[in-house]
Amino acid sequence: MEPLILWIVSILVLEFVVFPGLTVDNTFLNILSGITGIVLGIIVLTYADGKIRERFEKKEDKPSKEQTKSEDDGQIQ
Repeated sequence: MEPLILWIVSILVLEFVVFPGLTVDNTFLNILSGITGIVLGIIVLTYADGKIRERFEKKEDKPSKEQTKSEDDGQIQ
């Protein structure tokens, strides 16, 4: 659900804040809109990078059946 919300909010910010701000005659608003677009891009890329890393780390953290079996064999009960 989080990626969908992030995607919708990003599109709305681009549509109603960044793009109109870049077409205004005021230079200060142009710069502010550009900075907002860059910050939004950094936030989206950071979120995507975190999700990708999380998915790959979960795959690497799962021990194989042979590893758990060899660890159990070495213990005296």
